[in-house]
Amino acid sequence: MSAKMNLPTVAALPATASTRERILTAAVELLHTEGFGALTQQAVAAKASVRQSHVTYYFATRNELLRATAQYGCERMLAPIEGAAATGQLTRESLRDVLLPDASDRGFFRLMVGLLAACDEDESIKAWLHEFDASVEKRIQATFAAVGVNVPDDVVHLMHSSFVGAVHLESVWKTPESLERARRTVALIADHVLTTYAVEAEVPAPSAAVETKRRRRA
Repeated sequence: MSAKMNLPTVAALPATASTRERILTAAVELLHTEGFGALTQQAVAAKASVRQSHVTYYFATRNELLRATAQYGCERMLAPIEGAAATGQLTRESLRDVLLPDASDRGFFRLMVGLLAACDEDESIKAWLHEFDASVEKRIQATFAAVGVNVPDDVVHLMHSSFVGAVHLESVWKTPESLERARRTVALIADHVLTTYAVEAEVPAPSAAVETKRRRRA
């Protein structure tokens, strides 16, 4: 099974979706397809089929919209993986497969580029971005722990950095070859982590009665 979920689109939203969800989904989709420069309140309103006043009601500034978009996009990608791990539906092998980047992850990179660009406009975003990255890494760490892999903090950061770097370089070329290389890069670190930090279930020691019986039979 695959727990990976692509970035959401407005067309895929149910009719019962709230105005706020339509706005955030439209923002994620614009970042994914057109990049940071397309993320304006006017463009998001048009994409979401809502009035611009609705966008400014929920998000007074463009940077507020960007931060909320990052959180929403990340939640949509991580939540299915976390849920599958927590309910025992995700194995170490399937987690490895989920980690490998695909073409949809180019949207994730555009999201990160948008946040970095926004740091130049709003200094407060740097502190927020630091907390955001830290929370993502904690969620990744918890997902690995759920499948019996206890990854140290520094190694989680290495994994996160490797993924972002691989997707960054792949997004420059956007070819089947560049995507395959990015997948090999992430697979190298994923295989190392899954092998090195896996915790095998302990076999309970036999009780005294069982041990005595075993000796008698011997």
